[in-house]
Amino acid sequence: MKISLVFGFTTALICIADVASAKTPDEIKGIAKAVTVEIKLTEAKTLGSGIIINRQGNLYTIVTNRHVVCGKKSCSTLPSKETYTLGFSRGERLRVPVQAVKLVGQDLDLAIVQFRSSRPLAVAQVALPGSLRVDDKVFTSGYPLQEPGFSFNSGQVIAVVNKRLKGDNGGYTIIYDAETQPGMSGGGVFNENGLLVAIHGRGDRYQNDTEDIENRFTGQSEVGSKIGYNRGISVRWLQGIAPQTGKPRPIGSQQVVYSKADEHFIAGFNKWIEPGQDKRAGRQEALREFSQAIQLNPRYKIAYIMRAVVYEQLEQYKQALDDFNTVILLDPQNAHIYHIRGRLKHLRLDDHQGALVDFKKAVAIEPGYAHGWYSRGFRHLYLAQDPFHEENRTYYSLEECNRAIASNPQDFKAYLDRGILVYTELKDRSRAIVDIRLAVKIAKAQDDSRVLEMALKALRLMGVNE
Repeated sequence: MKISLVFGFTTALICIADVASAKTPDEIKGIAKAVTVEIKLTEAKTLGSGIIINRQGNLYTIVTNRHVVCGKKSCSTLPSKETYTLGFSRGERLRVPVQAVKLVGQDLDLAIVQFRSSRPLAVAQVALPGSLRVDDKVFTSGYPLQEPGFSFNSGQVIAVVNKRLKGDNGGYTIIYDAETQPGMSGGGVFNENGLLVAIHGRGDRYQNDTEDIENRFTGQSEVGSKIGYNRGISVRWLQGIAPQTGKPRPIGSQQVVYSKADEHFIAGFNKWIEPGQDKRAGRQEALREFSQAIQLNPRYKIAYIMRAVVYEQLEQYKQALDDFNTVILLDPQNAHIYHIRGRLKHLRLDDHQGALVDFKKAVAIEPGYAHGWYSRGFRHLYLAQDPFHEENRTYYSLEECNRAIASNPQDFKAYLDRGILVYTELKDRSRAIVDIRLAVKIAKAQDDSRVLEMALKALRLMGVNE
């Protein structure tokens, strides 16, 4: 097969599928893998994904995110010296210059890449935008940084609207909980019929802006963890893309009435992800949107979760706890909520015993829950009174941290804290250094500069220069 780049752009006409039959997850995975492309940037040294959405003769069009082709952050003009390597499912690779890439519109996180292939390649079929609803099962695809190879994960739609929202920056109108990882930006979101419903854009990360490595030696901080919700851009913007002008036109959709509560939730979530230069003002605006969603739907548990997250960031800890308590009343078997409520109790409310109860509950509900084991173990290090393990708290933490690592070998948090907290407590400097170096390696693979700096700083504090 010969694959070559193309200079100059043609209009992409998208194949819309209005009738399709349900498929097995393995069938959907095969479809997704065939149309998903890896995109590596030479200068920025970043990785993203894309989806083949059109074929005209031997000319193909890939859609991806604007921030993927820009390198980490969005841009108004493409980096002039950048080159891109496209990796295809059958192993072929093609290096293309910046001239093969086109940004789409001014306010959408979308871009396209065009190339030619002498051998037919699979093209994604696109669903009618109005066909996607809350609680629908969806699947994400892409090429993650830390685990070389194709990734495919399932989840559900959390919220969706079929129009642009006020203040929306990027076109994000779909929220889902299917797992994603760094490098999967620009990949596809597929429904149970194997049809493309969205382009995955950005995930979330729940962080304390003031956390610092010194605090980890005293147990007062914790690496930011994912809430578990991700944002996508509806396929409604794919049909009618005119690359010559870069202006998108929405495709027709089914006449579906979407929830006003969802509109407020998505607006709040978008503002939380991108609060602007004044973070506090942005978070307060997100808080107002989540509160409006709750007012319209008092059982909107995801809105309570996100409002609690914002309350914590605004240092309104009692209000955050009240919202987490409400979520547990609505969903008493949710291990993740027990974990993040326990985190709040430990870090913000000095309720260490209450935190331990929550972590134990998370593990009891879901025995394989790595974060639950991890947090449960470290609470034993800091509980002033633990009637069962008062003299063996460090060893008990080591055992539970080992379980967390066994559950998820790429959990840099567990390596970092096992090194900093457990092995330092045990005065086992050599093992502490090994673990922190592992955290450095994983953070580099995941392109997590924040954790990488924390781990390197920990090594420097121990007298080790990397």
